[in-house]
Amino acid sequence: MAAPMLFKLVRDEDVSGVSGTGEVADGVLWPDGAVALRWRGERPSTVHYNRIDDVKHVHGHNGSTRIVLVDPSGRLGRIADAHSKSEGPHGTTSGLCGECGFAWPCPTNVWASTERDLNEAWDPRDDEIGEAP
Repeated sequence: MAAPMLFKLVRDEDVSGVSGTGEVADGVLWPDGAVALRWRGERPSTVHYNRIDDVKHVHGHNGSTRIVLVDPSGRLGRIADAHSKSEGPHGTTSGLCGECGFAWPCPTNVWASTERDLNEAWDPRDDEIGEAP
């Protein structure tokens, strides 16, 4: 089962005049698609939603508020770094990933270094393409 994903609501424009701008809430997207959202500020509160699309619909304000994925451990960066182009003596390269053997940039590097839209249904298994050649 996938791990929960942390995110922040970042408000570029406060159209309601209530929460202000910047990072206004912290959230968790649970593996079953449910969402817990904790508002910051003078009167913090916690709200639950059945899906991330509901959060975007209620709080997105036509793009004034963004859902930004948080990677607290830097895990994705470490994965991307591990899947780097192989280099031989004197800086030569085979054009392959040194970790998995796929052509550079390999699918894992692309997956780990691509910003993900939490409003899309995504599962890491969707990016798997099979065995290395």
